[in-house]
Amino acid sequence: MNSFQQAVEAWTDVLGSEAVITDRETTQMAQTATFATVQQVPAIIRPADRSQVQKCMNIARQFKQAVYVVSKGKNWGLGSRVPAKDRSVLMELDRLNRIIDYDEKLGYLTVEPGVTFRQASDFLRAKGSSLFLSVIGGHPESSLVGNALERGDGVGPFGERISHACAMEVVLPNGECIHTGFDRFSGTKVSKLIRWGVGPCLDGLFSQSNLGIVTRMTFWLMAKPNHFQSFLLTAKDLGRLRDLSDALRELQAQGVIRSNCLAIWNSHKMIASEQQYPWRLTSGQTPLPLGHLKKIKSPWGTSEWIGVGGLYSASKQHAKADRRIVKATLRGKVDRLIFFNESKSRFLQWTHRPLKRITGVDVEEVVRNLYSESIFLGYPTARSTKSTYWRKKTALPKSMDPDRDRCGVIWLCPVVPFQGDHITRAIDIVIQTASEYTFEPHIAFISPSERAVYMFPSIVYDREVQGEDEKAMACHDKMFRAMLKEGYFPYRLGIQSTEFIPPARDDYDTLVAQLKNVMDPDNILSPGRYVFNGNRHHKDTQVPLKIVNAPYGN
Repeated sequence: MNSFQQAVEAWTDVLGSEAVITDRETTQMAQTATFATVQQVPAIIRPADRSQVQKCMNIARQFKQAVYVVSKGKNWGLGSRVPAKDRSVLMELDRLNRIIDYDEKLGYLTVEPGVTFRQASDFLRAKGSSLFLSVIGGHPESSLVGNALERGDGVGPFGERISHACAMEVVLPNGECIHTGFDRFSGTKVSKLIRWGVGPCLDGLFSQSNLGIVTRMTFWLMAKPNHFQSFLLTAKDLGRLRDLSDALRELQAQGVIRSNCLAIWNSHKMIASEQQYPWRLTSGQTPLPLGHLKKIKSPWGTSEWIGVGGLYSASKQHAKADRRIVKATLRGKVDRLIFFNESKSRFLQWTHRPLKRITGVDVEEVVRNLYSESIFLGYPTARSTKSTYWRKKTALPKSMDPDRDRCGVIWLCPVVPFQGDHITRAIDIVIQTASEYTFEPHIAFISPSERAVYMFPSIVYDREVQGEDEKAMACHDKMFRAMLKEGYFPYRLGIQSTEFIPPARDDYDTLVAQLKNVMDPDNILSPGRYVFNGNRHHKDTQVPLKIVNAPYGN
């Protein structure tokens, strides 16, 4: 019996046979992403609590079997749940799905990694909470913890999730367990209220890394505003967007628009979230020309760029003032600017049927998306997931699973300075590269601050079409390199992108490699995950750590 078989037997003793999966059909599905991959998954293990996670890691160390950890595995476009390295056993944490703690007055929620955005949002509504959780534009069944550890973006003032979280419970590669911040002390009443604790802060070591398995985490919740309103804006072309971007940066710098409360999509991306490719309109030709795109009836109009935002105000007077400032700042820079508040939304809901007969547009859906069940107020939506089926010729299934249905999706996540010239330059790269490889330029971006925007170009195709996997990855590679050349580095990586990151200019990579060597000398935990050219792990290569002028204060 080889070491892998011994490990499977030991895991079965701990978890039971139903939680250790080796059948070919299931493991093949686990090694399927929304782009071509070659990594094989020999087994899947599914622990149910922290203790079982610890025991599983001890077994992995004993038999030197690599384990790759995911929460819900819905990292579509960036690798899904496919391990970064071949022959890694997949550890799925979706059975750790308890909401551990909740405080309405102090505004926090403590969860395990299997808890989804839908589960958390439903929980808060069932409690009649006056708080909400910033949710993602991705699928509602995605993991809160997984999204935070990827430093993923959410919508709303607490959208930079990792900055509004604390008190991690972490299983280390050797099976030991630590708690971060004040949570490492018994008897503390503030462990879930503040991030830093006292002494060195270790939280950051466990995001975008392979240094530990987070089995519990606390998230801070946002109080629902006394007055909420949203707005819709459009810009007819890229030149118009350039000037608009600078005006929006000014609004965010003033605090009128808060962080992560503004999103802009191009018309290709917006239409793809509403319907599949119009094969009849184009007689089967790809890519979809902009002229054809404008023939498709949409509630968002025919402009090339569509923006939505949320305004959170303390009073009715405050809300009116915010609205006046937005109108004044954007005057002459947008083609359309519409606000949605309680009175307007009520009116549109009363009149949506005749409006739909006249215009063919479902106004009720617009009101629901932008106001009554707005993502800006913590209502998760599967809207963006629909776009992964854009090029599929089969009908959209009731239960969407892009991996199962062989949807082709590859994401890039560059960070771009919040200036019109930089934003339009990055967009030009996407449009030119996508056109060269006959894909539509699906583009979205959000503004985590008044200094930078996160841009999300995606390459969307049908994996069933021969040659498309290879063409899409070539498009990704060229686009990625072009972004790096311009200085637009990514804030998040998929398993397809790590190799493109250049080595650090200093000893940063050396330090990370040494930490890995100390914490996981056999490279058992998620090998290859966020490992760059400059810090690739070799257990036999112990690099001396240089500490220069290290101060020890009072």
